[in-house]
Order: sequence, then C-alpha cells, then structure tokens
Amino acid sequence: MLRFFSNIPIFRRLFIAFAVVAAIPSIVIILLGNFYLTSLNGHGQAVQTSFDAQSIASNQLINLQRMNALLQTRQDQVTASLSGVIKDPALFASGALIGSDIEGRQTDFGQVLTEYKNNYTLATSDNMSNVRNILMSDITNGSIITDQQTALNNVTTKQWPAYSALQKQVLNQLQTSDDAIRQQGKVFTPAEVNQIFANNYATLFKANLAFTDLKNSWQHVVDDAVSMGKAVTAIGAAETQPILISTTIAAFFIILMVLATGFVVNLTITQPLRQLASMTRRIA
Repeated sequence: MLRFFSNIPIFRRLFIAFAVVAAIPSIVIILLGNFYLTSLNGHGQAVQTSFDAQSIASNQLINLQRMNALLQTRQDQVTASLSGVIKDPALFASGALIGSDIEGRQTDFGQVLTEYKNNYTLATSDNMSNVRNILMSDITNGSIITDQQTALNNVTTKQWPAYSALQKQVLNQLQTSDDAIRQQGKVFTPAEVNQIFANNYATLFKANLAFTDLKNSWQHVVDDAVSMGKAVTAIGAAETQPILISTTIAAFFIILMVLATGFVVNLTITQPLRQLASMTRRIA
C-alpha cells in the first residue's frame, strides 16, 4: 500500500493527504450535528409529552371536583323538592340538567382515564419512552415512575370503579325521589322526607368517602406529572453526557487521522526527499 502511494506524484499525494485531513473532520462534524439534532428533537418531544400529561391530569382533577360538587348540588335540589317548600318547576329542569352533566363528566373521565393510562404511564407506555429515559438517567427521579404507576393502578382498578358505582347509585336514588314528586305529585310527610333524606345521604356519604380517596390518588398523578415536567425541562446528565462522550470520541479519531496522515506523508514524501537531499550533498 505504501509502495503504491509512493509511486503517485508528490502533488497528488499532498492533495490526497490534505483532502483526507479536511474530509474526516467534516464528516465527524456532520455526524455530531446529526446526533445533536436527534437528541434535541427527542428532548423536545419529551417536553411536549410531559406538558400534555400534566395538562390532561390537571383538567381531569378539575373534572372530578366539579362532578362531586354537582352531586352535592343534586342532593340539595331533591331535598328541597321533598320538603314541599319550594315548588318552582325550574328546579326539576335544573336537576335534570345537573344529572346529565354529571353523567357526561363521568363518561368523559372514564374514557380519559383509559387513554391516560395507555399513553402516559411512565413505566410501560411507548409514548413515554423519551421521558422515561430522561428520568431513569437520574436516580433521584426513579420514585416518580413508581409513584405514578401505583396511583394510576389504584385509580383504575379500585377507586374510580368504586366511586362511579356509588355516584350512579346516588343519582338513581335521587331520580326516584324526583320522579315521585314530579310525575306522581306525591306529597311526603316529614317522617317520609327524613327517611328518604337519610337513605340518600347514607349513599352520598359513602360516595364522598370514595371520592376523597379517588381525589387524593389523582392528585398524586397530577403531582407526578408536574415533577416529570420539571425533570424533563431541566438539562441534566441525559442530555450532556452523550454529547460529551461523542465529542470526545470524535476528537480522538480526528487527531488519530491527522497523525496517521502525517505519518504516511512523512514516510512517502518527507523521508525520500530527505534522502534525496542527502545524496545530492554527497555527490556535490
């Protein structure tokens, strides 16, 4: 190989040497730039995903709180109707609207909960792979993954099914009382009113207890989403280490190629010229 290179004219040899020295760093710079852009794009996707998770979790927490508040309002409406003191027809219409609103919110939360668990679970979702890699690069963020998974499992398998069932039971009981007043025109005695109120409130009390557990667990999901967002937006080891390592490796190979090129030039050009100059001096 060296003999073949030695037979090439000096100008071509120098041109090839300079071309190699210029081309190798250029290729390395292009590869580094591509790697950096890929990392930047992945980090941007992770930030966007974490913001989406935080937004959805926060909105559904508001949805849960509103849902439970409407249930309390529905209970108060029916109780007022049972007493016979308030006979405004608008009260019945308002009650029907509130009941429909609660059912709509319940359906919405159930659907979003399924989608959230599938798309935003840090431990298992493919959609969260970039976020998961960033979190796992720092050991202090490991608790976010396990805490979110525990909270989501509690909500999906225990607390939401329990609360939604109790909420439906409360709505059915209240609707039965409402229908008796509106459709049958029944007038309840104070003893009957107290009994109906006690029965309805007993179920409502259970629903409120279930709601407290549900809200606390979902608050954990919201808090984990906030912590996840802070961790992802921070520039940590997950972003800096790959770039530093790749830059170091690239610099090493550039120096190696420069040294190798210099060695070949010295072996095929400099030494023969030095030998030729020495021979010329001896002849002279």
